[in-house]
Amino acid sequence: MSEKYQSKRERWQRVLESLPIDLRERVSLRNVEAVAALPSQAQARLVEALHSGLKRLPRAVEQLRMNPDTPVVELLNPPAQTVTPQSSALPQHIQKELADLIQLCFPDMPRISAEALASADVMDIARQTAITHHNLFESQHLRTDFVMVVLYALVRQTLERLEEMIADNPALRQIFDQSSLPWKPNDWRKQDAQTNR
Repeated sequence: MSEKYQSKRERWQRVLESLPIDLRERVSLRNVEAVAALPSQAQARLVEALHSGLKRLPRAVEQLRMNPDTPVVELLNPPAQTVTPQSSALPQHIQKELADLIQLCFPDMPRISAEALASADVMDIARQTAITHHNLFESQHLRTDFVMVVLYALVRQTLERLEEMIADNPALRQIFDQSSLPWKPNDWRKQDAQTNR
């Protein structure tokens, strides 16, 4: 059964209240579980970084998760990420697929702009997801029952989280409403609630 958004917010609020006061005032609900999972020394380092002007909380939390003793200066100015050989040799079909999707979502965008956006740094996560998507369907184990069920659950969870983010952000919702992309939030949560009465 999928957790309803309201109960998730209430759980996040309880977790937020358990954090040290310096973090409570500066951590958004969507980041609260990741911050709460940090050891106390990493939380103290995060407070130092926030007082020093830290703006990119998720990246700092991830760094502190890997190394609780990360210096504050490194949290404020993380080293540039190195380009992996995989990302530098982006398959042409992935590039084309992303440009096609950009034009599907924004039909007024010229093709050259869509292709440029498809290769821009801001679309890195979309490129990685597209590559993973292709790898998923090439897997010899995809038709194995437990693999399929777990992958389906993972994709469903991801979609639910994306839909929550869209629903919580009026600007994002407006973009979807104006886009030619047919967006209809899934009613899985309602179906789960009716099934589990």
